[in-house]
Amino acid sequence: LRDLDELIGLERVKKEVKTLTNYLNLQQRRREASLPEQQLSLHMVFEGNPGTGKTTVARIVGRIFKLLGLLKRGHLIETDRAGMVAEYAGQTAPKTHHKIDEALDGILFIDEAYSLVASGHEDAYGLEAVQALVKRMEDDRRRLVVIIAGYPEPIDQLLHSNPGLSSRFNTQLRFDDYLPTELARIFQLRCEANHYQL
Repeated sequence: LRDLDELIGLERVKKEVKTLTNYLNLQQRRREASLPEQQLSLHMVFEGNPGTGKTTVARIVGRIFKLLGLLKRGHLIETDRAGMVAEYAGQTAPKTHHKIDEALDGILFIDEAYSLVASGHEDAYGLEAVQALVKRMEDDRRRLVVIIAGYPEPIDQLLHSNPGLSSRFNTQLRFDDYLPTELARIFQLRCEANHYQL
């Protein structure tokens, strides 16, 4: 959480991640006290433009989930359409399963996730990847967290492309563009870290 706090900007995201962390911590305490706990899907949607810190926050979330005992490794596997969808019939599901296997006990981060069904419902290969993903999100829900990322409107279209997909994601985080002052601060920190004088 300290690493999250040190990020420039992203105030809304920081607040949401802290709220989720507190909730998960509470559920863990209830489990230890043999009290009933609510099952919460840990899969997330990160909406925002490129360069707004989505991958960085995903890495931090993986470490938080590991320290809470929710994931064994908490590592991050980044992928996109090319990493999950094959060129020939019958190859997409195995390719998707392979990528998911890499992410087990950690986070599968699918950047520009809407490109999985970029051609709409006629895209049989993309829909095959989504179907395989939905099944594994349920089958491996104790070992896998999926974060899909991209522009808000196309992400909504992706979520509605498969009835089971939207119900798997309880948490949606909106990553706002950086303000000019925030960008200047990021630039200043980069200069200092690399021993340049601004």
